Amino acid sequence: MDEIPSATDFYDGSQNLNVIKVNCNIYSNPKICLTHSNCGWCGSTNRCVLGNNLGPHETCTRSSYIYSAPYPNWTSEMSVVKGEIANVTLNLSNK
Repeated sequence: MDEIPSATDFYDGSQNLNVIKVNCNIYSNPKICLTHSNCGWCGSTNRCVLGNNLGPHETCTRSSYIYSAPYPNWTSEMSVVKGEIANVTLNLSNK
């Protein structure tokens, strides 16, 4: 549909154009879940949920929600992440 700007013709949203229904629950692998821009991994429920970089859009403990993999070797079972950034060693634990 071409947009023709005018003072009288406009799209009011009633036809739901460009609406995408996303079902994040079909992804059981956290790494696959995190590759979809409308999904995030909920650690408290251990499942993929609808959400974005601002937080989950489904029931999930916000502190356990991950929108993108925080570390290249991240897994949902990982309890300690060790890494080095700018000569600073990081040790992160979710326990």
